[in-house]
Amino acid sequence: MKLLFVENRYATWVYEAVAKRLEAQGHVIHWLVQNPVFTPNWGHTHVMPFPALLPQATCPSEGFDWLARKDRGVLHFGATVSHYPHYELQVREHLAQIQPDVIFGEATEFHELLVIRHAKALGIPYLSPNVTRYPADRLAFLAYDSLNPVGGEGSALSDAEADRMLDDIRHRKVVPSYMRPAVSTPRNLPFIKMADKARITWGWLRGERYITPSPRRKLALNAAQREARAQWELHAGSQVGAWTGLKGSQQPWVLYALQMQPEGNIDVWGTPWNDQVAIIQRAAESLERIGATLVVKPNPKSKYEMNARLNQVVSAAPNVMALPHTTPMVEVFPHVPLVLAVTGTVLMECIFSGKPVASLGDHAMAQYPGVTPIRDPEGLAPALSAAVRGELPTASPEQARTLLQTLHTHSYSASIWDPVAQPHFATPEVLRALADAFSHVLAHHAAVSPAAPR
Repeated sequence: MKLLFVENRYATWVYEAVAKRLEAQGHVIHWLVQNPVFTPNWGHTHVMPFPALLPQATCPSEGFDWLARKDRGVLHFGATVSHYPHYELQVREHLAQIQPDVIFGEATEFHELLVIRHAKALGIPYLSPNVTRYPADRLAFLAYDSLNPVGGEGSALSDAEADRMLDDIRHRKVVPSYMRPAVSTPRNLPFIKMADKARITWGWLRGERYITPSPRRKLALNAAQREARAQWELHAGSQVGAWTGLKGSQQPWVLYALQMQPEGNIDVWGTPWNDQVAIIQRAAESLERIGATLVVKPNPKSKYEMNARLNQVVSAAPNVMALPHTTPMVEVFPHVPLVLAVTGTVLMECIFSGKPVASLGDHAMAQYPGVTPIRDPEGLAPALSAAVRGELPTASPEQARTLLQTLHTHSYSASIWDPVAQPHFATPEVLRALADAFSHVLAHHAAVSPAAPR
């Protein structure tokens, strides 16, 4: 097969390790590169030039609202949309030239989303390798920019194994790999961070201004985030007594766990519900009408979702309660009558624990058993009233087990990692398992969509 890998900074290094094994199996490897600093030095490379290096693109700038709503550069880094027409033409021309059978890539950056849109139109499979939430420590290939898995090794998780795993999840004995703290710190961590900053800055100096913020803006963003986090902690600290009282009372309340941003998990999959400040404001107003409280728990590793605008809304709303970053979920989850979620892992934890959860968004998780989809945050108050009356559906133990088994069947015993922060992951065994997963999903594609190789 002719395979196209879409560059995404350091993820490209992992793809390279896999692609070399796939090439040895007879596949032809192509690379579509947006940031030339991460261009592989082998295979058929196609580097898209920066707009400043070419005449003004003739593609009209209208019709890209869908992309701006998902693009982290626009959402978080102050980028404009002026480069969209240029990359629209570049992606279209390169796909026409390469004619890949399958495309592998993430679904986070704007150029990947453009590739996904054209791949859909052309009927080319676009597979995005992602670490699973649950069952933990596995890999799933998601179709295009969705949460729908493709393929899977097909291995069965017995009822006893699934029930044991569910019990561990409920008692928080197992957490997704991306939520775990680092078990060790490399001795050369300062050098690693310095090399990373130098590499990213070099890309910016060469012209990559569409994903990468300027060094000055990056420093300003980080400073603003630290200040916002400090302000959040001051406000949350003043509400500790009220939080203790709420837990022990019969007053109705809803939990909203902030999702980290920028992150494709909510920026892309959660669209159009990826403005968390707006969600909190509208949900709080809905709950205020029935005398209920919205409790907001920040991500312990909060990033740019923690900002001045968030603090303004939370501190101004009379029925919003902020929790400190150090508040463990085990202190919150057992007491909450209803959880509001977009695409957060807490949604799955509600399913596995038989707890009511209301979901915003039209994505696969909203269709899981025990999830109540709501059209907008204004639908939260009716959902809470139903939950308090015991009328909101929850997943049964059998439904929770079946979901976990299904997710296991449609995933692989493989890992994907950050090659900069976790270089020790790249052992021969890990690489072999990852390459086997890629090979298997390609075989699955060939079986369900037989076609002559291009």
